[in-house]
Amino acid sequence: MASLRRLVIGAPLSTEDAQHQRLPKVIALPVFASDALSSVAYASEEIMAALLLAGTGVFGLTPWLSLGIVALLIVITISYRQTVMAYPSGGGAYIVAHENLGDLPAQAAGAALLIDYILTVSVSIAAGVAAIASLLQNSGHLLTQSEIVWICIGCILFIAVLNLRGLKESGAVFAVPTYSFVLMMYVVLGIGAYKYFNGTLLPVHTPAEMNAARALEGGGMAEGLQSITLFLILHAFASGCTALTGVEAISNGVPAFREPASKNAATTMAWMATILGSVFLGLSLLATHINALPGIAALDGTQGALGETVISQVGRAVFDTANSPGGKVLYSILQIATALILVLAANTSFADFPRLSAIMARDGFLPRQFANIGDKLVFDRGIIVLSFFSILLIVAFRGSVGALIPLYAIGVFLSFTLSQAGMVRKWKRESSAGWKPKAIVNGFGAICTFVVMIIFAIVKFKDGAWLVVLLIPALVMLFSKIKSHYRSVAKQLSLEGYRPTQGTRQHVCVLVPDIHRGVIPALQLARSISVDARALHVSIDPTREGRVRKRWTLYSRGLPLTILDSPFRSLTQPIADYVLRLKAQDPGCSIMIIIPEFEPSGLFAKLLHGHAAVALAVRLHFMPGVIVVNVPYHISSFVSVSDEEKALERERAQETAAH
Repeated sequence: MASLRRLVIGAPLSTEDAQHQRLPKVIALPVFASDALSSVAYASEEIMAALLLAGTGVFGLTPWLSLGIVALLIVITISYRQTVMAYPSGGGAYIVAHENLGDLPAQAAGAALLIDYILTVSVSIAAGVAAIASLLQNSGHLLTQSEIVWICIGCILFIAVLNLRGLKESGAVFAVPTYSFVLMMYVVLGIGAYKYFNGTLLPVHTPAEMNAARALEGGGMAEGLQSITLFLILHAFASGCTALTGVEAISNGVPAFREPASKNAATTMAWMATILGSVFLGLSLLATHINALPGIAALDGTQGALGETVISQVGRAVFDTANSPGGKVLYSILQIATALILVLAANTSFADFPRLSAIMARDGFLPRQFANIGDKLVFDRGIIVLSFFSILLIVAFRGSVGALIPLYAIGVFLSFTLSQAGMVRKWKRESSAGWKPKAIVNGFGAICTFVVMIIFAIVKFKDGAWLVVLLIPALVMLFSKIKSHYRSVAKQLSLEGYRPTQGTRQHVCVLVPDIHRGVIPALQLARSISVDARALHVSIDPTREGRVRKRWTLYSRGLPLTILDSPFRSLTQPIADYVLRLKAQDPGCSIMIIIPEFEPSGLFAKLLHGHAAVALAVRLHFMPGVIVVNVPYHISSFVSVSDEEKALERERAQETAAH
C-alpha cells in the first residue's frame, strides 16, 4: 500500500520545500482562475435558457444582460483587490467575516463557500462532459446518461490525484489547457468579429427552427408565459451571474503566490477579470447574432433534452464547419479546449476547499484533522472529502448541468456580500488615511451582491435553490456544535485550578488466554507494575482451561488466577462485566487490562488469526477509567518443524480428542 501511494502521489516533500511550492502569476492564473474563466462556456447559455421562456424573440436582451453582469464583475474585482491587499495571509470571505463581523457571519460565509466549492466541481465537470458530448454528437455518436456519469466520476478522481501530488505540480498540468482555451476563445471572437462586419457570419438555425423552440413550459414560471416581464429579466440576469462564480478564489489563496504575494494576487485578479469580461460579452454577442439555441432545449420545444451547447454552435458558425475542412479542425480544437478547461476548472475548488477547511478547523468549526497537512504539503483530507461529495452530487443529479445550476451561485454571492460588508467594517474601525473611498467601494459591492443573491434565491427557489437555502443554516448549526465540543474538551483538559487526585488505587489485570511464550512477557509486565496484579482467564474451552491450571504454578510468577465463566462463549463480555464489578467495589479506582497477543509477520499469516485481542481492546477502550495495554509477541509466519515435533503434535491432538 505504501508503494502504491508513492506511485500515485509521488515522493513526500519536506517542510523546507514549502517556499518552493509557491506559484508565479502565470501558473497561479490557471490554478485559481480556471473556474471563473470556464464559466463563460455556459453563462451566456444560461441567460438564453431563461429568456427562452418568453420566446426566442427576446434573445436580443442577452448582450445587454451580459453587459450588466460584466459591470458587476468590475465592482466585485475592485472590491476584492482591496481585500487581497489588506489580507496578505489570505483574505477570503470567511477570514474577513470572522475578523470583522464575528463568529456567526464567518460560519455562514464558510458554509456558503464550502457548498459552492463542491458545486463548482460538480457543475464544471458536468459542463466539460457536456462539451465532449456536443463534439461526439456532431460526429454521430450520442453518449448515454450512464456514460456521462461515469466519465464525470473519472474526471473528478483524476483531478483529485493531481492535487494530492501537490499544488505546484497540478498547476503546471492545468496551465496548458487553460491558456489554450483562452487563446481559442480570442480566435473565435476575432474571426467572429471579422465575419460579422463583412457580413459572412451566418446563422446556425433557420427562423423555422427558432420558432419550433420558442416556448418552454414550466421551469418555475407561469404556464404559457409568452411576453417579457421584469421577473423573467431578473431570472435571466441571475442565471448569467454564474459567470462570476470563482472570482473570490484568488483572495482565498494569496499565501500560495510568490512574494510579494498580495501584489501578485491583485495583478492576477485583474488579468482574470479582463479575460472573463471580454470573452463573456463577446460570446453573448456572437450567440445572439447566429441564432444560437440553449442546449437544454430540443428543436421541438421539449424541455430537458440534451442538445448542443451554445459555445459549440458559435464555433460551428464562426469556423463554417459545413464548408471548410480547416474550420472543422479549429472547431474540434475549440471543443476539446472547452471540455478540458471545464473539467480542469474544478481544480479551483481543489485549491481552495482544503485551504478553507484547514482554516476553519484551526478555529474549531470543523474536525481538527482537516488542518493536518499531508506529506505532499497539501491538505489531503480536504481533497478527499471534496471528491466524495462532488461524486455524490454527480450521481444524484446524473451529471446534468441544468439540474445542478439552480443550486449554484447563492453561496458565492452570500460570501461576496459578507466579505465586502466585513471590509467596510474594517475600514471604518481602522479609520486610516483614505479609508472612506475604500469603504464606499466595498459597501457598493456588498449592496450589489446582496441584491443579486436575493434575486437568485427567489427566482431559482423552486428549481432547487431551496436546498442550498436550507443547507447553509444547517451547516452553521453543525459548525457551532463542533465548536462547542472543542470548547468543552479544552475546559475539561485545562490545568487551571486542577489538583491531582491523591490515593487513587490502580487494579492491574492481565488476560491469560493460554500458557505459551506469547503470554509470558505480559505476565512479567503485570508483575513489574504492581505486586497486587492478578490474572484473568475466560473459560470457553475446558481443555484450554485445564492446560492453564496445570501450567499456572510453574509460569505464573506468583500472580493469582481468576477464572471467569462464559456460558455464551464470549471473550469480551465476561471481561467487561468483571471490570464493572471492580468499579462498583472501588468507584474511584483505575483499572489496567494487559492483553497479550502474538503478531505473525506477513499479511497472509495475519489473515489466519482472529485478532480477538483487538476486539477486546476496542470494547474496553470506551469504558471510563480503564487503561488497555497490548503486549505483542512477534513471531515468524513459517518455521521448519522436525518429524519428532510433528509426532508430538499428533499425540497431543489424540489426547485432546480422547478427553
